[in-house]
Amino acid sequence: MVISYVLRVRPESLGQGRVVGEVEAAASGQRSGVRSIEQVLSFLAATAGDEALRTRAARPAREGEL
Repeated sequence: MVISYVLRVRPESLGQGRVVGEVEAAASGQRSGVRSIEQVLSFLAATAGDEALRTRAARPAREGEL
């Protein structure tokens, strides 16, 4: 199974070696502003369990799926 996230970043921050923007969990719509890659990873870790449950409930697993 694969869970999905949307990462929206300010392009000028990337040129400065930073990640500034917003990350959104696709299944739940939960969003969080981020100012570093560590905050992105923290959001992913905090929401992955719930996102997996929502994704699994939304559609049946297919044989051979990740």
